[in-house]
This record gives sequence, structure tokens and C-alpha cells, in this order.
Amino acid sequence: VHGPPPQILHILQAAEHGASPLLTGFIISCAPLCVVILSPIFGYYIPQLGARFMLLSGVWLVGGSYILMSFVVSMPSGWVFIMFCILLRLTEGVGSAMFATSLYAQLPELFPHSVGTMSGLVSVAGCIGFAIGPPLGGLLYSVGGFKLPFLTVGGFCFFILFPAYFLMRGSDTGCKRQVRSFRTVVKLLSNFIYLLLVVANGLPAAAWGFFYPTLEPFLSSQFHLDTKQTGLVFLSLSIMPVLCGPVIGKLADKFGSRGFTITGCVVAAASFFLVGPAHFISQPHLWITVVATVIFGLGISLMFVPNFKAMLALAKSVEDSEATSTVVSGIASSSLSLGEFIGPITGGSLTQVMDFPTSAMVFGEVFLAAGVHWSHYWR
Repeated sequence: VHGPPPQILHILQAAEHGASPLLTGFIISCAPLCVVILSPIFGYYIPQLGARFMLLSGVWLVGGSYILMSFVVSMPSGWVFIMFCILLRLTEGVGSAMFATSLYAQLPELFPHSVGTMSGLVSVAGCIGFAIGPPLGGLLYSVGGFKLPFLTVGGFCFFILFPAYFLMRGSDTGCKRQVRSFRTVVKLLSNFIYLLLVVANGLPAAAWGFFYPTLEPFLSSQFHLDTKQTGLVFLSLSIMPVLCGPVIGKLADKFGSRGFTITGCVVAAASFFLVGPAHFISQPHLWITVVATVIFGLGISLMFVPNFKAMLALAKSVEDSEATSTVVSGIASSSLSLGEFIGPITGGSLTQVMDFPTSAMVFGEVFLAAGVHWSHYWR
């Protein structure tokens, strides 16, 4: 749902219908921004509404917003078109916040002894979605135009509602037993180490988002790759998360999360220095860039997969109440979407004032600094 093709289609259609670059950027960004704001709120209310109801409602809202989005091309240009795009993207953001928060809230309830492993499988599912999104969206767009990708995604969302409705009966009883507590949120966010874990959860999403507006122009201008070849390079970003996600989750269940997160920071930083590569390392070569994207996937997996388990464990050490898991799920979903919101904006802004290798090196320095801080403060 959140893959690049719908965003690219938004840009093209918004440009044709009179939206400025600023408004186009807002149309794209309002959905993850909505998730940032609403995820902690939905996490707070899961015990009252139930995780199952929230997940099914969220999927229904996302599917409906995508089906309706396919028809915006028939609307008049100007503010009518823009406002309906924003309204539908906000609706998508509400639905995404609901189902993502409820998903993470149910992991500790359904799999109490293998949270890391299941987080790894969820990460793999997300990476597969990001991997198949660009080629599938491009194929559907070439076959059926603007409407078909949105109708396909929306229809699939409605399709999975039926098995989810029957298979998830009774799955949220533990979540409903939990007691809502705003005090839990305040105590967690006032803990410095926990804030570091929140950053560790959002930073991989920001790093991934960095490549959306920057990597394709670099590949096209530097190596003269066509659209299909560029899509293959983007696929390489997902190779290691798909292959290693469950293994990393299993090992994190056994050995803890700290070492994996810090190592992932260093590996991801190295990939940013190599993807250009940085001017002091080498001249640009396509094979170096491809290897760097594969290394990036490994670093992001090491950071992201064990992190939810670490957030949950530290939260229970701060306040081991029945509301902890739902609160943590809301914070985790919010930080992830904040990274999705910040990454493309930061990447696009950096490449406006410096070249791609230097912009990537800046991100690498951020990851190195984060790794140093986590190794010092996270004990």
C-alpha cells in the first residue's frame, strides 16, 4: 500500500491537475504524517475497541480510500481535485494507523515467547511489499492506466477482510483485558534510553525513504539505466531483509537486541558511504552501488527487526502494566511513519544543495553518530 508506485502516480496526476510541487508533496506526505499523530492515540484505545476490530476497520478504510482514489482523475482540476486527494490520503492514513498499531499490539499476545521472530516475519512481509510494489504498479499502470493500480490494491484489501474476520476471532482478548493508562505513555517517553529505541525504530524507515527521491535520478544520470534496470536496483534493497529477517529475529530472541541494533547502524553507515560512493573512496561504479544497496538491506534488518522486542522489554522494565504492549505498538507505528515522512523530504532537500554521494555520506554520518550514542548509553 505504501510502496512508491502510488506516490509516483500521485505526483504525475497532481501535476496534470494544477497542484504545485508544495501541494503535491503534502498530498504524498499527509498519510504517513497522519499515522505519526494517530498511532499513539489508537494504541491507547485498543483495550476499549479491541485489536481485531481496529485492524479490520483500518484495512477497510485503506481499501476504500484506494478504490475512491482511482476516480479522482475524473474530477475537475484545481482545488476540487487537490482537496479530494488530501481527504482520501488522510483517510488512508487513519486506516494505516489503525491496522499497523493493532498488528504490533497483537504480536506479544499471540507469540509471547517469539516476539523477535514474528517481528522479523512482519519485516519480511513489508519488504516483499516494497519489492514487488514498483514493478507490479508499473505493470498495472501500463495495462490499465491510472485507475488499475488503485483498484487492484483496494480490491485486495477488501479481499483479505474475509479470511481475517474469521481467522482472528478471539485473537484480541488479551488486548481487551489491558487497562488504558496515559501515565504509561508519559513514563516511557520521559525515559532517555527508550527515546533512543524510538529513534532506532524510525531511523531505518527514514533511511529507506531517503532513496525514493534520490536513487533513481542518480542511477539515470550517472549510469544511464532505464526504468526496468533501475527497478532491479531498488529490488536489491529488499534482498537481505527478505532472506535474513526471520533469522535475525530468532537470534535476537536468544541473544538480545542491543548488539544487533548497534551492528546494524555501522553496517548501514558503511552502505551510505559506498552507495555513491563517497568522493574520497572511489569513482562511481555500478557494481559498488549495487553491493552497497544489498549491504544497506542487511544493516536495516539488523536495526529494525529486533527493535520492537527491545522496546517492549524496556517498557515493561519501566512499567510492567497490562497497557504496556498496546502503548508500545502505538509508539512503534508512529516512529516508523515519522521516518517515512522525514526520509524523502530530507533526501530531496539534501540533493538540492549537494550531489547524491555527498548526501548519502551525510546520512551515513548520522547512522555512525547514532551507533556511537547507542553503544554508550544503551546498556
